[in-house]
Amino acid sequence: MPWFFSIPEFLKKRACRYLLQHYMGQFLAEKISLEDLTVDLYSGTGTITNVDINVEAINEVLVGSSAPVRVLSGYIGRVTVSVPWTALLKDSCKVEISGLALSIVPYIAPSAAADEQGGQWLCAHAG
Repeated sequence: MPWFFSIPEFLKKRACRYLLQHYMGQFLAEKISLEDLTVDLYSGTGTITNVDINVEAINEVLVGSSAPVRVLSGYIGRVTVSVPWTALLKDSCKVEISGLALSIVPYIAPSAAADEQGGQWLCAHAG
């Protein structure tokens, strides 16, 4: 869907950055800069490439959900946000992630490992 051309390009670029930063920022290793963002006026998309992941933030979510893994490192090849400028009040924005690579290790919480192994902890620590 083409962009609504009466909105200046710099505002569209800032809006794309805001959406990406708002919804994904805590999981990215660095804040998104306007220079890192590529905007395609015809398709209404903003894209960032080669993004490192904030491992600590992802591991906090994993701890909160009692997941049996921890992330050691991570990388996203491309993140694209699509903004329906001509129908902002009717259509949703979309975020697409491609080229996701994660290095993970199994993790058993110390208390669970102690219970399962009769006092012996089996723990793989991330980072």
